Amino acid sequence: MSAGLTVAVFGVSGRTGDALVQAAQAHGLELVGLARRPLVAPLASHVRVHVGDLADLEAVHEVVRGAQAVICVFGPRPPHREVFCAEATENIIAAMRTTGTERLLCQTGAMVGALPRNVSRPMRWMAHRFARARPQVAADRAVQERLVRASRLEWTLVKPPRLRTGATRRSVRAGPALPVGLLASIRRSALADFLFDELTAERFVGQAVYVRD
Repeated sequence: MSAGLTVAVFGVSGRTGDALVQAAQAHGLELVGLARRPLVAPLASHVRVHVGDLADLEAVHEVVRGAQAVICVFGPRPPHREVFCAEATENIIAAMRTTGTERLLCQTGAMVGALPRNVSRPMRWMAHRFARARPQVAADRAVQERLVRASRLEWTLVKPPRLRTGATRRSVRAGPALPVGLLASIRRSALADFLFDELTAERFVGQAVYVRD
């Protein structure tokens, strides 16, 4: 893929979505998103946002129509009680099949689903503790990943550890077996650049990739 494309973003009203909006123009991309309510801040000319709900298949379809790729960066916010990721992802995949859109980048998290050996023991312990405290949320995110893997789309699961803000710039490290621990993190702006770069590079199609900076 190259510049000049339209990318559908689900989760555009969140902090990672805002980072995607800020980075899109530098990558030469047009964004179209879905938000439950109108955004307060004025939008740049390269961004269009529809008002609607992720549970509304028609609203999701309207956002995907005309896009060459889809990026999902939504998830439950603290205190992590909302259970909606699997249903929303199922709707997005259904819309992509209808419109013929093939490329899907879905951000979940380093503690989501089955944890391979590159995830440190302390992080495994933290994931287990979270799953005991919020079993429905943890199960919902795991189902979300399974839906993406089974979608038969050109998918990439992106699994960051702790997300943070900040202006310090370091190169992003990424890989299916990248070691991640409790101290690992990535800036949202760096994650946004990685997501857009992956649209072009297509290094991790059909893979779950861990990222940190």
